[in-house]
Amino acid sequence: MDAITSLPSLTDLLSQNPNLQPNARANRFAQNSELSQINNLAGQSISNGVSPIAIDKTSSTERVTAPGFAQMFEDFVKGVDQKKKISKQETQDLILGRSDNIHEAVVKSQEAGVAFNLMIEVRNKLVDSYKELMRMQV
Repeated sequence: MDAITSLPSLTDLLSQNPNLQPNARANRFAQNSELSQINNLAGQSISNGVSPIAIDKTSSTERVTAPGFAQMFEDFVKGVDQKKKISKQETQDLILGRSDNIHEAVVKSQEAGVAFNLMIEVRNKLVDSYKELMRMQV
């Protein structure tokens, strides 16, 4: 039991490593009184036995936003396009005699082909999912 209590806390470990500094936005709840207010409210109950729900009063600019699915898919398509362009350039360099690395040209070509096939399969799954959603009864 003493060995466990002698271990450094997570905040001590984070403060020792500058690469692991916590995000100020993510740390907002730890430093703010909102969390304690939510905990206090959760312990209380109104006369009808229903606990109140705390309302998130942070503005939309303070919330952490991740890239949406559309942005992620667009980046994926751009990556496939970039692989295709690199493959085309390697093949063109090989044909025009600017390069003698056949192996690299073939590898880039196969890589672009696999990426394109993956993109097509992802598209097919998305279309199937959309069709399934349209068939659902509400």
